[in-house]
Amino acid sequence: MTLASEESTPRLKDAWRNFHATQNEVLRWMEETPRFKEHPQHRAKAYHTMLEALAMVYNFAVAPRMMHPRLFKNTGWQTDMYTLGQNGPDLNYLTAFLDGRQTYKLTGRYGDLVLILVQVLNHLSGHPDSKAIGNYDLSQFEINPDGTFECIVSAEKHEGNWIGLSPDSPYQFLLFRRFIGDWNDDPGEMRIERISEIPDDYYDADEFSEDSMAERIERGTAFLRYLINDFNINLFNMYTKVSGFNNMKFLPGTVTSQVGSPSSNYAMAVFDLAEDEALIIELDQLPDGVYWSLQAGDVWSRSLNFIHRQTTINMRHAVVNENGSFTAVVAHRDPGYANWIDTTGREQGTVVFRNYKATREPVPQTRKVKFAQLGDTLSSGVKKITPEERKAALKRRAEGFLKLHGE
Repeated sequence: MTLASEESTPRLKDAWRNFHATQNEVLRWMEETPRFKEHPQHRAKAYHTMLEALAMVYNFAVAPRMMHPRLFKNTGWQTDMYTLGQNGPDLNYLTAFLDGRQTYKLTGRYGDLVLILVQVLNHLSGHPDSKAIGNYDLSQFEINPDGTFECIVSAEKHEGNWIGLSPDSPYQFLLFRRFIGDWNDDPGEMRIERISEIPDDYYDADEFSEDSMAERIERGTAFLRYLINDFNINLFNMYTKVSGFNNMKFLPGTVTSQVGSPSSNYAMAVFDLAEDEALIIELDQLPDGVYWSLQAGDVWSRSLNFIHRQTTINMRHAVVNENGSFTAVVAHRDPGYANWIDTTGREQGTVVFRNYKATREPVPQTRKVKFAQLGDTLSSGVKKITPEERKAALKRRAEGFLKLHGE
């Protein structure tokens, strides 16, 4: 047996020290923002966010094994455990980490999904050369009559269904968005397997080498900087710069290249509401995307509680006005209108509008009013809901999500 040396390699020790120094550095970034200094309500969630980002570093940069890759569900942007980046609860995400030198086979079944998108980044976000190198719409692939499909994933182009990788990157990030209209629907199935032949010990260095572990820690350090800088801090800064407060604006695709999907028309509002105020969101006509929704988030770009509170509304559950338009109300308490978006007590936060594969790019109109004036402001054609109906809808919401994802 070879005796272990008393000291780690300099690279491994340096990587570890830098990772811990980076934790303190990026936390200071959040603490120095006006929203942290001026709004005590946001401070606790800044530390919550920091811990969430650290968990994501392990899940995305350290834990995945390259010998037998998997599609990860509950360790990425899924459920209410990981919501950094304001994950959409209807998108049923999967993540995968693949080696561009290998060939893989993706198999699946569509089920009741309305759309499956696969976005490929040649490196994990935060890497200096990371960029989106592909966006694939599986509805354009060859799908069997029973809804099943197969797809080759590789750097070398294949005939038929194919998702391309970069041949120069051994650690690429694939994000799968699987859109479901109702959490009680059939979510389909997906799995991935490596089909290229390699020796059994091919990835042993990745498991045992100090240099390889140092590389993973370095990758995680860069990912942590990305999460805090690009998601926690700068997304909110960008939203307020583009739209101000209580005003929804279109987000150009150039600013959502890695944090969003090029298949979506995004718009965003930052709400700033006192207890006696509400934000009305209106669309003259319904969006024509295959999937559209409105969703509330906090100032750190995290989703609000979407299991037990109505913080999201999608095309399946939107209640349409008598004239065919759509109206939602963002408020701290139930206004009695069907399309309520619950702030869950946040005085400030965000509302994102997603509209996938649409032929039009509508931007919802917004106006802030006094909560007590909603009845005088909204037309009689805006549908209302009773407390009993709201209670039943929330119960069905929670049960549907647990049915889809478990605890």
